[in-house]
Amino acid sequence: MGIGVERDRAEIRDRVLSADASESELLSRFTAHPLFASVETRDSAALVDVLLQRRFLSLLFPVVYDVGIDSLTDPVAVRIVREILREEYPDATGATPSHREDLVTDLLVLGATREQILASRPSAITADVVQETLALILDAAAAGGDLAVLTILRFWGEVLVSVEYGEFWRRMEPAFVAAQTASRFYHPHLHHDGAEPLALATPSSATHSGRLGACVAQLLSGDAAAAEFARVEDQVLAGRLRFYDQFV
Repeated sequence: MGIGVERDRAEIRDRVLSADASESELLSRFTAHPLFASVETRDSAALVDVLLQRRFLSLLFPVVYDVGIDSLTDPVAVRIVREILREEYPDATGATPSHREDLVTDLLVLGATREQILASRPSAITADVVQETLALILDAAAAGGDLAVLTILRFWGEVLVSVEYGEFWRRMEPAFVAAQTASRFYHPHLHHDGAEPLALATPSSATHSGRLGACVAQLLSGDAAAAEFARVEDQVLAGRLRFYDQFV
């Protein structure tokens, strides 16, 4: 193996470690949000209010991933994103509930009523965040290049989801224990989405963030790529924080 190849690999490794450090700082900001700091003291009605609005971001998930598939050029990345999207609808026969149905099942355990779920509508801020998210993925897709799109899919759709559901789970778990039933949506997503660092990511990772992260890590070559990664993650986090700001 030539010296140039070794140097390139070392440069990518350094950039991946730097990206992980930057992401860790963003996640620390995220978990420090006042909503998460007070989540264990919120009553059931207040928790349900948050989760009903959060459901509208979850409903956006297949759209964001389909746009990503349309724009990606790397066949390995396309396959991974397709596999993740297909997990949302796990049974072609229709015998198994989708993840969106599992979300509703969990909301019922947490104290929501079916009538309340169906009557809920996005708040003005939630609607703005939905529109901003669509614009973010559409702009990244139109601009070309896989890095921005994969960064959005991984950070918006996997890493932040795992982290925020982990924060919520502290408040949710007693409800599922009392109901003597397992969570079908929030707790499983906490684990299989994951917040796996890029440095540990592989195409065969057990988490979605790990599998997508392996694709992202390969693209972190050069200052421009590192800057784009940081810019996109900043934008994604700003949208998610704006969403949660409406509840404090």
